[in-house]
Amino acid sequence: MEPSGSNGHTTSSAGGNASDRGAAATAHLTEAQYATLQLLHYVDLLRARWILIAALTVGIGLGYGLYTKFLTVKWYRAQAIVTPVPPEEGLSMGTGSAGDMVDGLGGGIASLLGGGGADTITLAERYTAIMNSYAFTTDLVKKYHLEHNIVGVQSKNAPTVTKWSIHTMIADRFSTEYDFKSGNLTLYFMDPSPAEAQRVLGYYLDSLRDKLRNEEVQAGASAAASLEEEVRKTSDALLQTQLYELMARQIQREKIAQVQSDFAFKVVEPPVVPDNYFAPKARHNATVAASITFMLICTWILGSDFIRRARAQLEGLNQVADEPASTLDDPSPQPDDSETMHPRFVRNLRPKA
Repeated sequence: MEPSGSNGHTTSSAGGNASDRGAAATAHLTEAQYATLQLLHYVDLLRARWILIAALTVGIGLGYGLYTKFLTVKWYRAQAIVTPVPPEEGLSMGTGSAGDMVDGLGGGIASLLGGGGADTITLAERYTAIMNSYAFTTDLVKKYHLEHNIVGVQSKNAPTVTKWSIHTMIADRFSTEYDFKSGNLTLYFMDPSPAEAQRVLGYYLDSLRDKLRNEEVQAGASAAASLEEEVRKTSDALLQTQLYELMARQIQREKIAQVQSDFAFKVVEPPVVPDNYFAPKARHNATVAASITFMLICTWILGSDFIRRARAQLEGLNQVADEPASTLDDPSPQPDDSETMHPRFVRNLRPKA
């Protein structure tokens, strides 16, 4: 059999009889016709094996879905909703009209100490960065002794668990989501135990509030100490009075931060766990497994046919090279590879007699 070219045309051979054989063979195909021929050939291959494709796709997809639903570990996700509150807004309730008493130079110093009002988006990003940090996670695990709950029971041959690996494991279970419309920050934590997920998420909220409160207390104490030092250095009585007012405000701010229950953020919804588990999703996994199985089977069928045809074409080239000249000069019609692939399509392309 003569090997066919990339467009289905019959290739020329020695002896000068290639044109005669080409005239007796199937009609020449255009590029579009040859592409259609290839597509129909592949469709026929897949259609001929549709039972195998359907059986493996449905079987593996259904089997993996049942395995996910009944045999895998179920993960429950606790959630809590908080509203970030700027420190200036939270502390203004306790300071009353202290800020109104400061004007002139004192007002300028107060603006430098207090800083600009951060919006909730910036606060939410800052809170998320803090809770995902290595220092926060390791302090949380150490304070509430979460090593056993996170790592589980380790065998003697298991690799050594480091602080960084613990941080990675607990950080993978924690996530946040910010709602730009309401300004609320939703916190999530996953665990196989619903009660443990709810408890650990509560630890996140308590630890975050304590950290932010300590930072505010330290900032207020440091500002008060700096103002006190400035009072000692100046001899202006009016300036001393203004600095004393600022120092009193910083001390008041420090004390309010220590006792304020909803400091830094307000809890809209405390940690709660839905009744249904969050992951894994059996339907999603079954669909993914069935899709992957379908693509692999189709690739295997089409790839096997491509390899078979390539080998046959290579063997045909070798046979042509070994044939004697009398065989090459044989004017009998030779079948074309395109007609073998899809005879009905090729016959329809022939001109009507």
